Amino acid sequence: MTSRGLTRVDRLLREKIVEAGQVPGAVLLVRGPQGPVFFEAYGLRRKVPDALPMTRETVFDLASLTKPVCTGLLTLIMTDRGLLGLDQGLETWFSPLKDPAKRQITLRQLLSNRSGLPAWRPFYQQFPEEWQPIRTEEIAARVLEEPLEARPGEKEVYSDLGFLLIGAILERVAGLSLDRLFEEEIARPLGLDGIGFRRAPIDAGTAKREDEAIAATEDCPWRARILAGEVHDENCRLLGGVGGHAGLFSTAADLDRVVAEVFEGLQSRSDLFATKALRTFLERQGGLPGGTWALGWDTPSAQGSSSGTHYSRYSFGHNGFTGTSLWMDCDRFISVIFLTNRVHPSRENRAIRALRPMVHDAVLEELLHL
Repeated sequence: MTSRGLTRVDRLLREKIVEAGQVPGAVLLVRGPQGPVFFEAYGLRRKVPDALPMTRETVFDLASLTKPVCTGLLTLIMTDRGLLGLDQGLETWFSPLKDPAKRQITLRQLLSNRSGLPAWRPFYQQFPEEWQPIRTEEIAARVLEEPLEARPGEKEVYSDLGFLLIGAILERVAGLSLDRLFEEEIARPLGLDGIGFRRAPIDAGTAKREDEAIAATEDCPWRARILAGEVHDENCRLLGGVGGHAGLFSTAADLDRVVAEVFEGLQSRSDLFATKALRTFLERQGGLPGGTWALGWDTPSAQGSSSGTHYSRYSFGHNGFTGTSLWMDCDRFISVIFLTNRVHPSRENRAIRALRPMVHDAVLEELLHL
């Protein structure tokens, strides 16, 4: 697995990252039907206060990739066991609800960003920086106090708040914290030790192991320090680093192992992800013109998709605010994991918006001889 397999892609990334510095650094891992075919690291995992090289073993803050990879897949497992129902209403878990409209919100609508809940709220600003983590139940109560921006099912609004609620629901159903549930249901069965949550507070800038390579994120104004190994998302930090919307960290290799298991499940070869349940979750929800969301996963939009222009109709993925992304073509059994630290040292770097689709197009064009 070297860059020799995709020489044009390798040249593109060296030009855009190493030479032009569009993002500080990146790791690209491409999987084909027979396994990984390309795995390279570029640039720096940290620029300031001193420069450290990116490696293939670098651990990234996955940010919103937590939604499909942790929260979505755990919900899939729980629904397959009959512990959750996709069309159960919120009052199943949160009762009583004063707003009649909120009673109509289903788990399916939360997963497909059709709940009507707002996209985001700065809950963390209500607390001092020197804080004690609050319980998932407390932030769920705050989410449920927020007025809806649309009737449930009326439109798609990508919402952190919806996935905060799903995280709370999973903890109630399983009787475990979300990080332990992920470890027991996904990480441990797959034999992974480079993926998981990192509970806060921790010593700023430290890693779990002294030799661990961490991709630095932002010079955070709220925390007045450069973050490395500490969750970037402020509301997730409020929860102690574990949320249904953010908080998962991973190497590219461990994330690829999860993707491989999804592909195995679609071919009825997985003991972890049932084929019928996977197909349900990997189905774009109908009924809304222009809607793109499946359950926990996005699908390529007709124009301007971050996945580029070559993925098949049966493709699914997600992006993370820190600069991470994962897209899977489930017709061709091809996946592209593109992990960057684009927010280091500032979130104002938006070059990733053009770089992501460029990389995806380059990979598929070279891999498929398009």
